[in-house]
Amino acid sequence: MAMQRSIAHRVWISELGSGPYVKQEGFNPNYVEIKGKQISRVQILGTVVGRFTSEDGNYGALTLDDGSDTIRVKAFGPDVANIKDAEVGQLIRFVGKVKEYNDERYLAPDFAAKVADPNWVTVWKLELGDAPEAVKATTEPMSENAPTQTQVESAPVKEKAATDKSEQVSAVSSDTDESKISGSAKSEDLPNFTEIIAKLDSGDGAEIDKVIAESKLDESEAKLHIIDLLKQGEVYEPRKGKLKVL
Repeated sequence: MAMQRSIAHRVWISELGSGPYVKQEGFNPNYVEIKGKQISRVQILGTVVGRFTSEDGNYGALTLDDGSDTIRVKAFGPDVANIKDAEVGQLIRFVGKVKEYNDERYLAPDFAAKVADPNWVTVWKLELGDAPEAVKATTEPMSENAPTQTQVESAPVKEKAATDKSEQVSAVSSDTDESKISGSAKSEDLPNFTEIIAKLDSGDGAEIDKVIAESKLDESEAKLHIIDLLKQGEVYEPRKGKLKVL
């Protein structure tokens, strides 16, 4: 008899860090406890802000941002096919299982489908209500060493740029809102952030605080532009609090 698949609950990414992760024996799925519910499988509507696929095709990773927080999706072996069509910048509907390893909470994919109509974001927010503040349930993203189910892969600096966006966005977006970017934020008078980052980069990256100071912009406005560059893939964060130009 086929085992019934768990319900995929619609949640905010920030909610996935709000409860304990419970491991069960046998065929019972592990789950996160959220608002009294045992949630092992989720639906996420979010933007792909980072991706990576290993050269042998046996490991793939995405980083999703739904406006409340970011989380990594990690796929191994044949499951890589479940995320192969997801591209940076796309809004996708993601369905997958909640996992945890070495104190990092992540998602294993069932599928990821592009959402063409951005109005679904409004529908999603109306159904779920306001996003709760993120509760940090993870440590620093793991260094990536071997593409196995029980180890997280090792990667060169630029690979880290594509996969570890959870630190990148959380490091600069805790008190900003991308929806605040206005026409004035795109004026020709704006500083060139990529040039500032390149100038301040002494080898291991430019410090975010110094980039903000050098821009001469209000801190919140500068962070909005940095977030935008991160999501466009023009810059990345090799280490927490540092920026590099790709």
